[in-house]
Amino acid sequence: MRITKDDDRARRICSLALAFMNAPGPLPSSEVARRFYPELSADSFRRAFSRDRVLLAACGIRVCEGPRGTEATWAADEGSSFAGELDMGPAEAAVLEIACQPLLEDPEFPLAEDLRFALAKLTRTFAYPTALGTGAARKESRAEAAARDALVRGRALSVTYTDAAGRTSERLLAPYGTFGLRGATYLVAARLDEGAAGEDVRTYRMDRVSRARVLEDVAVCVPEDFSAASWRRLPFQLGEPTGTASFRVPREREADLRRAAGGRGAFSEREGALFWEVDASDMAAAASWAVAQGIEPVAPEELVRAARELLEGVVAHAS
Repeated sequence: MRITKDDDRARRICSLALAFMNAPGPLPSSEVARRFYPELSADSFRRAFSRDRVLLAACGIRVCEGPRGTEATWAADEGSSFAGELDMGPAEAAVLEIACQPLLEDPEFPLAEDLRFALAKLTRTFAYPTALGTGAARKESRAEAAARDALVRGRALSVTYTDAAGRTSERLLAPYGTFGLRGATYLVAARLDEGAAGEDVRTYRMDRVSRARVLEDVAVCVPEDFSAASWRRLPFQLGEPTGTASFRVPREREADLRRAAGGRGAFSEREGALFWEVDASDMAAAASWAVAQGIEPVAPEELVRAARELLEGVVAHAS
């Protein structure tokens, strides 16, 4: 596989991050240059390292100049790069469990076990399977592997796709990104065989792709303003809506909920209280999401019952 300049730089950034996170003390400039920029002159090293420190900061590792002796030294700023100690009680642990459960159970989330391990350091609740259950990791299909390869290398895909109505067709796609939701992987892509990329962008459920082939001679350029997150609906909205979910929103949660909702649903004032109504396709998933957001389900009864059972399960597990 051809290694591009971007690939090489990404590897260097990862190596720098690991080096500074694990360094027992400040690293001299000469050592940084020798280990990570061996082919650059002194001036080129300083410019490249300066640019890479900006990328490291964007990744959460802020590298600052350390004590100067015969030469400059560099170290990660512990205060702005690493999390401090956290004292968490049973109530906070229960809320964190509910909020993280969708990721812990999502077979498309590759870091589920790493997340569980990290959470286990905060509370023993995560050291064992939770009362809400855990999903087993699923092996990546050939179609998913081909889509991932096309995304990494900026190439088009030829796929055989069966839509929700059972119609199977051949499609030429420009892959833009993927996301996982409710145990399934979705590809966001433009139809290249129906005009220019970007004119017909939609989501494709990868388990409906029976064949996928990377087209080496068709390059794809992802739009600069593209974000897979903007295509991902709320966790309980995938599929045909089964009803409208209504929630009472505490005033202190309004700003956070409006951000999380992403403009979906409608807010209204009734009897001195704030309510939020939104279409839902899975009331159980809507209940889980509502509890994690700190809002109160009020209708329909199926939603209220699911939230009550969820909370009762967490309380029983924590006691």
